[in-house]
Order: sequence, then C-alpha cells, then structure tokens
Amino acid sequence: MNLYTYIAHNNSSGANELLSNYGFQATDSISELISRLKIIVRKYKKVALQDISEIHPDKSLLESFTKSFTSDKDFAYATGRTPGFAEPEVVEPTPFKPEAPSSFEPTSSSNFDAKEVVSEIKEVKKEILREKLKRDRRARDRKMKEMQTSPILLLAVGFAVGYIIAKK
Repeated sequence: MNLYTYIAHNNSSGANELLSNYGFQATDSISELISRLKIIVRKYKKVALQDISEIHPDKSLLESFTKSFTSDKDFAYATGRTPGFAEPEVVEPTPFKPEAPSSFEPTSSSNFDAKEVVSEIKEVKKEILREKLKRDRRARDRKMKEMQTSPILLLAVGFAVGYIIAKK
C-alpha cells in the first residue's frame, strides 16, 4: 500500500477537499482519488506533497517525530560555553606600524663578497640536485622490488611456464 492508497482509503473526504483546491471534481471512487493524487504530485511536486501531508490520517503521529518539545535550557552547553562563567574578553589587535625601511649600503668595513655568496649558492644547488637524484634512485629501486614480488607478475610467469610445459 502506497501513500496515495492509504490516504484515499482512510481520509477520502480530505482528499476530495484537497483535489477540489487543484480544480478536480469530488468523486466517490477510491481508484480515481488515488490517480488524481498522483497527478497533482507529478505536476506540482513539493507543494502538492506538503498539502498531502496536511491531510494524512496519521498527521499527529508524524508530527510527534518531527517537532521538538525540549526547552532551550536543555541545550545550554551547545555553544561550548558553560553558564555562570564570564564571557571571554575580546582584545583588539594592536595596529601594525611598519618601521622605516633601512637601506643596505655596503661599506668598505663590511665583509661582503659577492663571489663567495654565488659560490655558496652553487654548492647548495648541487647538493639539492644530489639529494634529488638519491631520492629518485631509491624510489626506482623500491618500484623494481615491488615489481619483482608483484602477484600479477608472478601469476603471469606461472602461466607462461605452464604453457611451455604443456606445449612439450
């Protein structure tokens, strides 16, 4: 038994009233009520379903599942704050004050040597490349090890050996 059949059998007068709001004539035929209820739901979708829920014979039972009768005091801790404690103080951030830009001016007393810095950067770059190559080799070796013990590879080798033996 579907929803339309249940409503047509248990609340045919309510169904006829609802259908008259949608422009249908009242009928005594249960099968006609069922088909008309289906028609309005197909045509008006959500609005018609809401109207049908209003005439449902078990409306009060269904509402008892959807409405909450608990007070807001039962949800006092839902915000994460315990009642009775003071509200946390909100401290406004201090505004950012940028310092005056300092200009870098190499002097004769500074030990700044551009050639040394460039050579250090090159060394760091070479070291990074070496580490990358080592990681790539390790990853390739790991993949090769996995391939050697792969169940699919072992199965393929087994079939090939079996085929060669059966051929002789």
